[in-house]
Amino acid sequence: MKKSLLTLSMTAMLLQGCFSETTMRELPPFQVEALQVQPPIESQYREFRGQVVTAEQTELSFRIQGEISHLVVKPGQSVNKGQVVAKLVDEKLQQQYADAQAQYELATKQLRRGTELYKREMVSSSELDELTSSKELASAQLRNISHQIEYASLRAPFDGVIGDVQKERFENVSPGEPVVSIYQDDKVYVQISLSDHILASLTPSNRESSYLPKAYFSGVEQPFVMRYLEHSSEPDSQSQTYELWLEMPQPDRKILPGTSVSIKVDMVAAGLSTLQGYQLPMTALQAGSKAGEFYIWKHQDGMAKKVMVHVDQVNSNGVIVDAGVAQGDVLIHSNLRKLRDGQAVALKGNN
Repeated sequence: MKKSLLTLSMTAMLLQGCFSETTMRELPPFQVEALQVQPPIESQYREFRGQVVTAEQTELSFRIQGEISHLVVKPGQSVNKGQVVAKLVDEKLQQQYADAQAQYELATKQLRRGTELYKREMVSSSELDELTSSKELASAQLRNISHQIEYASLRAPFDGVIGDVQKERFENVSPGEPVVSIYQDDKVYVQISLSDHILASLTPSNRESSYLPKAYFSGVEQPFVMRYLEHSSEPDSQSQTYELWLEMPQPDRKILPGTSVSIKVDMVAAGLSTLQGYQLPMTALQAGSKAGEFYIWKHQDGMAKKVMVHVDQVNSNGVIVDAGVAQGDVLIHSNLRKLRDGQAVALKGNN
């Protein structure tokens, strides 16, 4: 027994000695390869990718609460101004209207008879005033119910095409709650993304110039000229790009929303900046979870920082990025999938 205790004591002392000499070592920074962003390139002719979007899309909603009894339109259906697109259950309103109509007719008869009696001095002026007030009140109630019945029908405010149908038959809706959306189909709107340096050169004088860019729509052989419509005043929070819209009349062969389009611009003729962007290799780019979403990893203060960028075009040398990077930035282009935002990294060859 004593021998066993002695053995345990010696083992404990040996273990304590081993642990006392053990020291925690920090892991070295993750090794990566990097490149420095070179001066931007310029080009007189630019091509911008965009998409056809709905023109003047408007959401329609009821002014009163109720249950939908009829939903008579589908997405993509053409409608005329004033056409009913949805109706609420209005049996109670119709009954209230019949009651109000009866009350109005009774009040009208009583006032007519009271007026005759007043001329014969058989009723007082106060009694006549009371009869007059009763008729006016009945008239107001009848008008109110008439408006309620009118509001139970949802009508198209202009000629157009149904975009989305957000509700279903027998579903209850509140006042102002969107039921369907409608857009004008006599115009074609195209939305494209622009970098800040392109938008900065888009002055009012540029917008009023006679130059019109050409648009090439997917599946359509003939190019079309388009006019400037408007642009966003604030950049996207991630890509830091601005949205710009162009417009043109709808051709005979209709171009539908969602169609991809290529906008070709002579930057010199349009009076715009010829600065195009920064040439980067494909290895510096990481795809995001959404289509057309791309990121880069910047090396800043010994850490990796993930930044969204906007790819202007793809060429034989890689990609041209016009937003999200600047000259002199140090970009990581190895082991991108292993990186985490804020992770400590070290550049190979700089140890």
